[in-house]
Amino acid sequence: MEWEVVKIKQTGGNSVPFVSLGNGRLEFNAAACQIVNDEGQYKFAQILKGKEKGKTVIGVKFLTEYEENTIPIKRKKQSGKMLQGMVISNRGLIAELFGKEGSNNGMVRHGVELVAENILKIDY
Repeated sequence: MEWEVVKIKQTGGNSVPFVSLGNGRLEFNAAACQIVNDEGQYKFAQILKGKEKGKTVIGVKFLTEYEENTIPIKRKKQSGKMLQGMVISNRGLIAELFGKEGSNNGMVRHGVELVAENILKIDY
């Protein structure tokens, strides 16, 4: 038998905007932060819910100041330096919106797209 090497498409996720969903958290990668032009100014987030073609759609609106019904954004640090990326934690709400996938111990990636200057829609 002759073996042939299967080519693997290398996508590290660095250039693809996505959110990791699970453990009651939404973790936005650096590419997702770039499309909302985040330079650390966003401190809070509102979770949005709407309908598109009869299907429920979830979005996240990033805010610089506190408003009603907001969740604080957490930032990751490594060696004292702020890493690009944002984390929104609210176990009850995330589980309510995304079911088991939102409360699982593992994380699942979903694409995101910019729908307004500071709003990302989650491709769920």
